[in-house]
Amino acid sequence: MTGLAIFEAGLDELRAGRTDSALPLLTAALEREPKHALASLNLAMALMDLGRLDEAGPPLRKAAAALPHLAEAHFRTGRLAHLQGDLCSARAGYEAALARVPVHVPALSGLAVIERMCGLPERAEALFSEALLHAPMDGGIALEFARTLRESGAADRAATIAEDVLVREPDLGQAGLIWADALVAQHGVAEAKLRIEAAIRADPLCAARVAGLASVIEALDGPAAALPQWRLAKVLAPDDGQILSGLGHSLWRQRQYKDALEVFERAVRLLPNERKLRVALGEQLLRTHRFAEAKDMLERTMRDLGSDYRGQATLALVQVSQGLQDDAMVSAAATGGENEMLLRLCSVGPYHSEQADPARLLEVAVRLHEGLSQGLDPYCPVPRIRSKDRLRVGFLSANFGTHPVGWFTLAGIESLPRDGFELVFLAFGERGGALAQRYRDRADAWGALDPGIGEMALVERLRAEGLDILIDLGGHGLGGRLRALRHRCAPVQIKWVGSQSATTGVPNIDWMLTDDWETPQGFERHYLERLLRLPDGYVCYEPPSYAPPVAAPPLRARGHVTFGCYNNMAKITPRVLACWARILNAVPESRLVLRTHALADAPTREAFIKRATAMGLPPERMDLHGAIPHAELLAAYGDIDISLDPFPYNGGLTVCESLWMGVPVLTLAGGGFAARHALSHLSNVGLVDWVTYDEEGYVAQAIARAADPEALVTLRATLRERVSVSPLCDAPRFGRNLADALRRAWAEAQA
Repeated sequence: MTGLAIFEAGLDELRAGRTDSALPLLTAALEREPKHALASLNLAMALMDLGRLDEAGPPLRKAAAALPHLAEAHFRTGRLAHLQGDLCSARAGYEAALARVPVHVPALSGLAVIERMCGLPERAEALFSEALLHAPMDGGIALEFARTLRESGAADRAATIAEDVLVREPDLGQAGLIWADALVAQHGVAEAKLRIEAAIRADPLCAARVAGLASVIEALDGPAAALPQWRLAKVLAPDDGQILSGLGHSLWRQRQYKDALEVFERAVRLLPNERKLRVALGEQLLRTHRFAEAKDMLERTMRDLGSDYRGQATLALVQVSQGLQDDAMVSAAATGGENEMLLRLCSVGPYHSEQADPARLLEVAVRLHEGLSQGLDPYCPVPRIRSKDRLRVGFLSANFGTHPVGWFTLAGIESLPRDGFELVFLAFGERGGALAQRYRDRADAWGALDPGIGEMALVERLRAEGLDILIDLGGHGLGGRLRALRHRCAPVQIKWVGSQSATTGVPNIDWMLTDDWETPQGFERHYLERLLRLPDGYVCYEPPSYAPPVAAPPLRARGHVTFGCYNNMAKITPRVLACWARILNAVPESRLVLRTHALADAPTREAFIKRATAMGLPPERMDLHGAIPHAELLAAYGDIDISLDPFPYNGGLTVCESLWMGVPVLTLAGGGFAARHALSHLSNVGLVDWVTYDEEGYVAQAIARAADPEALVTLRATLRERVSVSPLCDAPRFGRNLADALRRAWAEAQA
């Protein structure tokens, strides 16, 4: 076939909607005739339609240079720039198209969107009106016009236009969403809901109206209440990307990550140029531990659509989860501003060998504190009759259940005397299971919060509780809302478990709940908060009732020591790998067992093996496993003799679980809060001699412990009993200590 014939075949595929099939034909046509400008243009258009914007650039530039008279080439150049966030180049492209064809409708619409984004609604309205004169039935343009009217305060006109569109196109979810939003602006959420329900009774099969109702219910009652309507809208319009987006986000907020992932995958196929959807897909891949795919999705999204803070922040989380701490720091820096500081302070920085230095963390916290101190909402306590003897204490978290927050706080909270403390649990979303039910059983009051609630709405909600003390159990981590507490919500505000890795940098956080091992005297300089020290440990560990008995030491059957680490990959730094290599190479026949989610992801696993091998670890002596159910994970401690704690971010729950299963933990303590978790837990069970303070000591002690197998056998036989009677697991004792600390903090606030 000639180049022209191949080109025509490619056009036929495009006309039939088979864009994927058109690509090889258009590419082949260009190979036959490299100067075929229309083939270049159509190839670029096809790539853009598939969301492959980075690849579309070269053929589009080639076509525009060869076809300067063609309005479509200039429009597509502008559209590509628009999608990639370059508004100046987008404007130039649209204006060039209009200079050649003054009634080029897509260029008029694109230019109108830019004017709206630049804060020029009147100019945007004029351009949309002109576009609709020439294309009065174009629903997409009409909806952009309605959005502009809504944003400029003309909600009544916006609602009318959006409803006209949904009547013509009842399966167009975006029409229903804009219509519903305009009704809310006109009448408020409750009245808008009634009006939409009435419209649906008259037209029950209109997917757009059902989607609008779902969005309003979500705003009024939260994602759980909206989920049935989103599902119904999807049944009515299974190929609408905006409806799928709404359903996916609702599932996400309900922690139904696998279901959300499937929905987002389909939504991205339908709307490949929607940045929000592609980043959301990357986030779901992260949540479901498909790390390599998440990294690829996010990197491709930013190549195609340009970088943005959310994409970079999510990429940083993926990279740190793969053990790529240096790469994660680069991505964190690319987010800029407050987002960069939060990542440096919590989700990335404490895992990085250099950034985890407490002086560096404090420097970031000070900058964050300065920024968050701007525009604080004045605090006016809710008038109420306060009990002389009973404090009203609130706990704020998304993790009241089977989670480290649960294993470390529940038993101690249950031990707070009921006659001294009225407990209010403020929960983002719902968790099931025995631990979640026990939180509810202890609650004097329970407040369910929408995970997507805005900051000031959350502040108002918390203030309305009339708390004496508010304790945050989320921090800056996923699902945490510590930032909102900068607007004081209670006379005393305390940070406790839950991404508790460093000073918070949040104004009006009065105290950090801690102990003398986490923060010995002199460590005050590392914290902006005051240190509320407990006399024993800062947590109370509750071992799972389903934990199996301690297994026999594997060294007896194998004739060699087996080391292990069941921490997540984020904690395994190059310096940790170098130390482990020295240990294995010094202890003949010893092996290393690792278990974590990331090792079930094949590309991540292969990359880890390469890094570990480069650091000197013999791959044939490593046993690498993915995650398994919790009871099986506990039983898997029967495979190892010594747990090697990572650094600078130590294990927390993994240390306690290892000890409970009879496996001693060797740690290296640092200066930051996250670098001293294991020190606190080991000290509370009387194993301070398993704590080292530099890499030489860490390696030397691992070698020495492995050389004394009888001591390991003896310790294993007694370790569970030792832990069970220690302060680490003494809930009544911890409850008394916590009660005393809370009363002390309250008394100082009243002084």
